[in-house]
Amino acid sequence: MSARLDAGGPRREDLVARVSSALRGEINARGLPPGTRLPSETEIAKGLGVSRPTLREAFRVLAQEGMLKIRHGVGTFVAAGPRHLSSPLDSMLSLSALIRAAGGEPKDRGLVIDEIASSRDVAAALSIAPKSGVIRIKRVRLIDDRPLGLAHEYVPVGPTVSFEAFKRFKGGSLYGFLTQTLGLALLRSDMAVTAVNATAQQSRLLALKPGAPLLLMREIHFGENDRRVLYSVNHHNSDVIDLTVVRSGVRM
Repeated sequence: MSARLDAGGPRREDLVARVSSALRGEINARGLPPGTRLPSETEIAKGLGVSRPTLREAFRVLAQEGMLKIRHGVGTFVAAGPRHLSSPLDSMLSLSALIRAAGGEPKDRGLVIDEIASSRDVAAALSIAPKSGVIRIKRVRLIDDRPLGLAHEYVPVGPTVSFEAFKRFKGGSLYGFLTQTLGLALLRSDMAVTAVNATAQQSRLLALKPGAPLLLMREIHFGENDRRVLYSVNHHNSDVIDLTVVRSGVRM
């Protein structure tokens, strides 16, 4: 890694997050297998243009994620543990893209697509009349073969959106299908995140213990002219994914 990360003098917390992201991306991009020993702290710190204490903090972040294993007095190694996703809250990234960035393979299980009358909650989120037609996509999202989350996604029926059109959707990135196949723009989104406990059915589908913590993510996606084109309700395994945000300095 040759790009210096200390340009502009970022705050220590921001710099650690940037170093962690750079290391994570490099490990995934190179496809380093478990057990690979990383270069010395001195070499990596020099290449990134950061101090060794900052680098060690970044190592600890990745060790907590399960990506690295630190063996004091021996070295730092790529861990053999399960992959972990970290999603920034300030950008719209498809789950498929996040999984690939982590070096995993996005998969679906139990994909069901149907046309239903919208409930009050879905209608309110999409700003349509209750019982209006929507396409519902239900599936279990997987990273490799490990259950990651339960997805319920709703798209209002329209000129280019019909059950016939969605017969072409075979899973993977719904973002990609909406934009590339149906020509719907996704320009921004509003998301609310809540911590909840898994129900018995959710636990079974995600291979978790009943009551395990989940991240409930409700997201409204907007297209051209602020039109609401997608509403997603996702329950994610909090052991596999976390959400990050970079905040500016304190204002008094």
